[in-house]
Amino acid sequence: MILAIDTGNTHTVIGCISPDGDITQIMSIESNPYKTEHEYAASIKLILELNGVDLNRIEGAVISSVVPSLTVVLRKAVKFIAG
Repeated sequence: MILAIDTGNTHTVIGCISPDGDITQIMSIESNPYKTEHEYAASIKLILELNGVDLNRIEGAVISSVVPSLTVVLRKAVKFIAG
């Protein structure tokens, strides 16, 4: 499964893409330029777990962002989650 993250100025949308290309989950959290990578990791991990996503199945991630300062933070957050 691939973790897909699309970050805009107000919201970050998180999706899980199955091996056959289907989007299996769509979740949303607030985009906040003041959150740290640890805070984003905790938020993303929690929302994934609440939606029944097995974090051990995440094989990679893709990040799309219009907020350059959050791109680096989200990249670090994903590394905390996906190892």
